[in-house]
Amino acid sequence: MLTGELGISREIVTVFLASRALVVLAALVAEYVIPRNPALTSGASGPILRSLTSWDGWWYLGIAHGGYHAEPIVGAYRDVAFLPLYPILVGVLSLPWPAFTGLVAVIVSNLAFLLALGLLVRLGEPYLGRPTATVAAGLLAVYPFASVFAMAYTESLFLLLGVAAFLASERRHRGWASVFLALAVLARFQGVALALPLWIIFLRQDAWRPRRSHLLLLLGPAAAAGWLAFVFLLLGASASYVDVLDAWGRSGLGTAAATETVGAKLSIYQVALLASLCWSVFLLVFVRTDRLRPEYWLVPVLFLASALASGTLESIGRYSVAAFPLVWLLAGRGSTLARLGWPIVSTGLFFVIATLTFGGYWVP
Repeated sequence: MLTGELGISREIVTVFLASRALVVLAALVAEYVIPRNPALTSGASGPILRSLTSWDGWWYLGIAHGGYHAEPIVGAYRDVAFLPLYPILVGVLSLPWPAFTGLVAVIVSNLAFLLALGLLVRLGEPYLGRPTATVAAGLLAVYPFASVFAMAYTESLFLLLGVAAFLASERRHRGWASVFLALAVLARFQGVALALPLWIIFLRQDAWRPRRSHLLLLLGPAAAAGWLAFVFLLLGASASYVDVLDAWGRSGLGTAAATETVGAKLSIYQVALLASLCWSVFLLVFVRTDRLRPEYWLVPVLFLASALASGTLESIGRYSVAAFPLVWLLAGRGSTLARLGWPIVSTGLFFVIATLTFGGYWVP
């Protein structure tokens, strides 16, 4: 069956639906119980949908509706700061129902996440065994920052394409792996970093000897170059994309400059971000005991390094939640505290952070 090939088992569907129920409950609490941040923007109206299209969802839906613009949209902020694959896909799928673009965007994100969970099971099965790989996917569904996968954000699509690229590489479908890599880059620039671990897989399969087929991975950097060329043509300046990021207060591969973020001062929020970073780094301690191959532990290392290079921890949650090998390490823990305690703690944090995000008090 197709669902079996995609790794979408009854257990995966169950945990997916349960996590979506928590997302809906968090949205209702944020909209009707706690005071909502009046400065929070949303890309669509209506109960629940206004929460799931909040924050950057407003920008993605604007691109889906009207494409990219040469002039700033709000203040000095330009929409070309956002990569094109997700909004283009949403825009195309919503052509017959332009009034429901927000709903289409949320459906795309959630469907992509479900497919990503299934492929993550298939990818992890040879290394972890089917039961542990399924547990890992379930832990990702309720990871503290995983509510972003339910929102009108590119994260679900990026995760799906990233996992698909690794799975295709493991099965020696190098053409498809390179295509998925290029598409992942067009979903999030961090996808460029995936070229290195994918190349290690190619090298391992070829007895560590370079082959001509390895050049296919250049499709990833080529996709990034193509996007930068588009921005240059649209804005007409060689440093256009750098200027765009500077206007957003961004530097390098990361997010807002540290002096301009909500977490600029040492607060509960900033402490939570530091704790999130420490937790993600701590999980890498188990790389050796779990015999996790370099091509996989490099994913969280590269993603966390790109977050640190930005000079801020504002979106550390989104960086860590996209680094899927971290949940493999989590699922491999054999202690009672880890097996029973972490899922409860993680689910609780998942709900709290989702509520704060939808209320406008936590940057996803």
